[in-house]
Amino acid sequence: MSIDALRLAILDAFHRYGQKFVLVMKAALSVARENKLRGSNSMGDFDYKGVVEKLNSMGYSYNPSLLLKTLEKEYRIIETSYKTSNQHWYKFRYGIEVLESIIDSIVKGSEDLEDPDITLIKIQFRSLRPRYWLNKLKNMGVKEKLSKADIKIFQRFSFAILPKLIKILKQAEEFEDELFIEINVLREVIQLAQLIAEKIDYVELGNKISIDSQVVQHM
Repeated sequence: MSIDALRLAILDAFHRYGQKFVLVMKAALSVARENKLRGSNSMGDFDYKGVVEKLNSMGYSYNPSLLLKTLEKEYRIIETSYKTSNQHWYKFRYGIEVLESIIDSIVKGSEDLEDPDITLIKIQFRSLRPRYWLNKLKNMGVKEKLSKADIKIFQRFSFAILPKLIKILKQAEEFEDELFIEINVLREVIQLAQLIAEKIDYVELGNKISIDSQVVQHM
C-alpha cells in the first residue's frame, strides 16, 4: 500500500470511528515506542493487553478488540505477529513516525473543518472544567468521612454545575464517535457524583448536615 493509499485508509477509519480510532492508535503507537526504547524482545510492536492498560492509564475504559480486528482485516494498518490463547501481538505495516504524522495531520485538519455543533459542545464542556470536578469528586470519594466544607462544595456542584454537565452529555451523545473523550469524562463525573450523594445519605444522623437553603435559592 502506498503512502497515499495509507492516508486514505486512516482517513476512512477516522471518519468511521472518530476519537476511538485516534485513542487506540495513539495507545498502540505509545506501547510500541516504549517496547522499542526498552529493547524488549517482544513478539511484535504492541500487544492487546498493553493497549488496554495504556488506555486505562489515559483514563479511558474501552475494549479495543473489535477495532483492532477492523484495522487489521479491513484497513490493513496492522497485522498479527503472534497469538496464543492469552496473548495477541501485532506489528504495524508502516513505520511509527509515518503513522503518527498522518494521524496528527488528519486530526488537525478535522479540527479546522469541525461541525459547529461539536465545537460548541467542546467549548461548553471546557468552560465548566469537568476534569477539575472529576478530581474533586475523586478526592471526596476516598475520604472515610466528608467534612462540612466538602458537603457544601458538593451541594453547590450538584445544583450549579451538574445539571449543565448532564445537558452537555445528552447533546454530546449525538456525536458519540467525535466526542468519545468528553462523553467518557462526563459519565465518570456523574457516576462519582452518585457515589458521593450515597455517602452523604449514609452519614450518621448526628453528623448529617442539611442542605443550605440559601445556596439552593441562589443557584
